[in-house]
Amino acid sequence: MMMPLRMNVQSTAWEQNKLNLNVSDEVSQQLSDWKDSERMLVDSDGLAFIYVLENKEGFIHISIGSSHWVNVKKALLEKAVVVVRNGKGEELELTAFSSEMDYLTDNIQGNANYGQQMEEEVIKIFGTEEKAQ
Repeated sequence: MMMPLRMNVQSTAWEQNKLNLNVSDEVSQQLSDWKDSERMLVDSDGLAFIYVLENKEGFIHISIGSSHWVNVKKALLEKAVVVVRNGKGEELELTAFSSEMDYLTDNIQGNANYGQQMEEEVIKIFGTEEKAQ
């Protein structure tokens, strides 16, 4: 197995009730060969949520840095469709996005294992009133 390919979300854009996570790496031109792994990981050091995709070679990690979290929060609140989109305009829906994000943001709050900075950042943007106090 190869190391997972990591791609950073460069920007986000809204189209009606859909949030585009834009990636521009050359390898993203192969997006039509990717599959949804329906799971997410946390990168505490990089202050990012990682959505896992896969292709024939292995896994692709789409890294969603904290600068995009305000839009992510809006997508969760509005039950928007979230897609990863490449430079050619091809897109893949991230079907487990909202359930995974709800689980992770809930789990990170009050949990020292994710590191203080990650926890504070998550509470600031995704914080629920009870946990913020």
